Order: sequence, then structure tokens, then C-alpha cells
Amino acid sequence: MSVSVEQILKLGALSQARILAGGAGLQRAVTSVTVGEVPDIADWLSGGEIVLSTMFALTNDVDRQRDFCRRIMAAGASALFVKPKRFVGAFPPDVLEIADKRNFPIVEVPQEIRWTRIMQEAMEVLINRQASLLEKSQEIHRQLLDVVIEGGGWGEVASAASRVIDRPVLVLDVSLEPLGTSDDFPWPESELHRLLDSKPVRSQFEELAKYPNRVLHLVEKGVPPLFVVPIVVSRSCLGYVGTINERPELDEMERVALEHAATIAAVEMARDQVRFETEVRLKGDFVDDLIGGRFSSEDSILRRASFLGCDLSRGSTVVVADVDDFEQTMVDRKLSENDVQRLKARFFNRCTRAVSEIEPGSLVSLKSDRVIVFLTGTASREPRGLDQITSRMQALGREVADLSISIGVSRHTDDLNGLRKAFEEALAALKVGRKLQGRGSLMQFDSVGSYKLLLSIWEHDPDELRSLFLETIDPVERYDKQNDSQLLNTLTTYLANNENLSQTAKDLYAHRHTIRYRLQKVADLTGLSVFRSEDKERLSLGLKARSLLQV
Repeated sequence: MSVSVEQILKLGALSQARILAGGAGLQRAVTSVTVGEVPDIADWLSGGEIVLSTMFALTNDVDRQRDFCRRIMAAGASALFVKPKRFVGAFPPDVLEIADKRNFPIVEVPQEIRWTRIMQEAMEVLINRQASLLEKSQEIHRQLLDVVIEGGGWGEVASAASRVIDRPVLVLDVSLEPLGTSDDFPWPESELHRLLDSKPVRSQFEELAKYPNRVLHLVEKGVPPLFVVPIVVSRSCLGYVGTINERPELDEMERVALEHAATIAAVEMARDQVRFETEVRLKGDFVDDLIGGRFSSEDSILRRASFLGCDLSRGSTVVVADVDDFEQTMVDRKLSENDVQRLKARFFNRCTRAVSEIEPGSLVSLKSDRVIVFLTGTASREPRGLDQITSRMQALGREVADLSISIGVSRHTDDLNGLRKAFEEALAALKVGRKLQGRGSLMQFDSVGSYKLLLSIWEHDPDELRSLFLETIDPVERYDKQNDSQLLNTLTTYLANNENLSQTAKDLYAHRHTIRYRLQKVADLTGLSVFRSEDKERLSLGLKARSLLQV
């Protein structure tokens, strides 16, 4: 606890002192004691001082006396100790009224008491308090540091800080996701994240991140009352340490404990950042070598994968997840490079955690802004496992930063030499999915088919793909628009039903003869008949070309 005005008043030199006004403010914290005999002393105050004054420079000038006192109050001083009788006489009553309203103590000191005696006794109290505070501060730091040295996680750091201040403590990352809470924390971490995940709360945390020396007092409806300090590494805010406290302000020891916890957390987060960068580099190098075929044997692939926690001996399915319009999104949101890197790290870490929970032996890598997963085990073979992972990765994109994620999935391979091909399959599925489904697409390579060939043509020679469409489907589409007919829909449904006339008629609520007539009309318009194999293939490719060109 800091030294208060009330404690200073208990000094032997002040035994006969008399409180003139502001008695309700005796708990104000005192940082120092200074003599203020010049009229502009308020300009030199930094807050927390007890000002000692005889006010001799303001003799016979009530207006200047009022201004002197008001400016001292406004400067954040803790109290004004005066000897008014010799030079001022009666203290201005309206100033005393203002002091009472502001809970600002004005204390009359007996004329015979020297300022030097008050200052000496007060400074002894303040110095002893500072020495005690320093000793306790060092002990707090040692306790928290011991937790980290012994390998404790975020929960242990929070619990150690909680034991010091006897209040619940939490550690948050920069996205307000709980990293750890003390044992006595009254809310589960999942519930806490939900409570904090609102625009008004986020804006206050973002403002705090700009000012590392401040403490945020968070008072929002439905949210526990929190005092929070930022965790800063290299002038960037990487997270927050906070405590639940219903009082209007922290006491000194509570603030010291939070600041030390933030310092320890900063060291740990800096280490995490190094570990993350090293992990990304090692996994990225492995993926580069894997898809580049730069391995001398299958044994070397398995050994290196095992070192990275991945068991490729069970085969793998490759999943590639990419942020849609990533660069434009960053520009639109005016994010700095540090912000971008934090987004990548958060998304990668959350994906790694999600995949490891479902299939621990898998490998998650970050490469060229894409998250690449070599999914192993049961989940790589079962549609349910694949759906669980891909849907979770897309959900994480929205949760982490409201990002749209598109995903491509390869076929499963048991052949280590086939992993390069599987990676290419996942990339092809990603590209085709985006062209056909737009943002947030999800496509497996089995669904790509001839789209892969057409996409390659479209990327290298768009005019060639456009020519295919014009020679096959364009006449049918123009005829439908001019005559309000359903030739294109009939053709698409017929091919989707594996050329089954009866099923097509049923799906379109039409007679088989009507379907046959429409298909013959398609042949008349294009010169291509669905009843001839080669013509049918051209029409099918034309429909796919149309899909790609329309995206």
C-alpha cells in the first residue's frame, strides 16, 4: 500500500495540525513532500505531492490565493499544508468549500513547526515505504520467475501472481483469447473469451496497447471488473495480464504484481515467438524438400517427419488452406506488417492446435501465407475426419480475424513418393474451388476432374477457353435468353444424370419426348449431339468452361 495523507498526519511534527477542509480525501496517496512558496508552484508538480506553504507571496490578494489553491488541486497534488495566520489570516471560505467538494485535504500547521522537520519525518516514512515496496517487488519477481524456470505454463504464472495479491488473475493473448487463468478464477476460459469478445471491450484493449505504461480499468456490463496491463515485446503489445477487482483503483502492490507478471509474460512470449519462427522455418524447409523431391530415401523422410512430430508411415492426405484476397484485406484494414505477422501466427497456432486434437501425428506448416496440413491416420481416410478438420479451419479464420478461408484437399496416398503429387492435387482443388465457388470454397481433388485441365488453359491462354465456350455452349445460352427456354438447364441435368432420359424428365417435371426434343435442339444449335461420345465430351467441357469464365 502507498503512504496516505492520513499516515503523514500521524507524524510527531503534525500532532497539533488541524484539518480545514477535504477530510474525506485523507486516503490520497503521497509520493513526496515539497515547499511551495512561489505562486506558480503548480506548474512544477507531477502529482501526489504534499505542498507546504505559508503563502507569503500572496499576502493581501484573495483572488491570487484562490487561484493558487485551485491550481494546486488541478495539478494532482495530494494535499496542501499551510501556515496562513502570519501572512494570509483567515483562509478564503470558498476555497475550503471547493476543497471539500473535491475531497482535497487542506491542513493548517502550527506556526512554530518548521517545514524542514515535517519534510524530514515524512521522507523517512516515504523512503522506508519505498524500501519495503522494492523488497516485496523483488520477491514477487523471484516468485514469478521461478515458475517460468521450473517450466510452468500460463496458468501457473497467473496462479503465482494471484497468490501474491490474493485476487484472480488471467493472461490473454493480443486477440483476447485466454492463455491461462489462476486456480481461483471464477469463469471458465471459454466463457471469459465470449464475455470479452465485443467491440466496446476490444476497442478499450486496443487503446491500451498503444500506451504500455497505462492500466486499463475495464467496467462493462456483463463483463467482470478488470484492471489490465499490457504485455509488451519490442514496443509491440502481444497480450495482457489482468485481475478482477471491484475497487475503483488498484493499490500499489497489486499494480506492481501485475507489472511483474507482464514482464515475465513478455519474456515467455518472446521465447514463444522465437519457437514459433523456428518451427515455421523447420516445417517450411521440410515441406519444400518433400514436394521438391529432395530426399535420398524414404527412411530419411520418415526420420525428419518424426523429428517434427509427424508419422508419415501411415500415409497422408494433403490439405491446403489459404486466406481469400489476403493482401487486399490487409490494405483495406490498414494493418501494419506486425499486425499481419500476428494474424498469421494466431491462425497457424490455432490450426495446429485443432489438427493435433483430432489427429496428433499430423504436420501443420505455414508456407507463403498458406497453412499446409499433411493429415495422417484415420482422419486422413474418413470423410467425417476430413470434414471436421476443414470446417474447423474455416471457422478459425472467422474467429481469429474475420477472415474468409478457402481449402483444397488431395486424395489420400500411402506412397511417400506420392506426397508431391498430393500437394499439387490440393493446390489444384484450391484453385478450382475458388473459381467455381468463390470465397470460402472447399473442394476435394476427386471433384476437380477435367476442371484442372481447363483451369490450366484459362491461366495460360484465357482466349482458348473462351473459344471453347463460344463454340459449344454460347449458342444454347443465347437461344434460351431470346426464347425463355430451358435448353441449357436440360443439357446440364441430363449430363449430371449420366444420360438417363427418364431421370432427367422426372427432375425437370417434363415428358421424355420433351427432353429428347430439347437435346435435339441443342444439337441443331451447336452441331454437337449428346448421343455421340466425342460431341458429348465437348459439350461437357463447354459447360465447365462456362463455369470458370463466369466466376
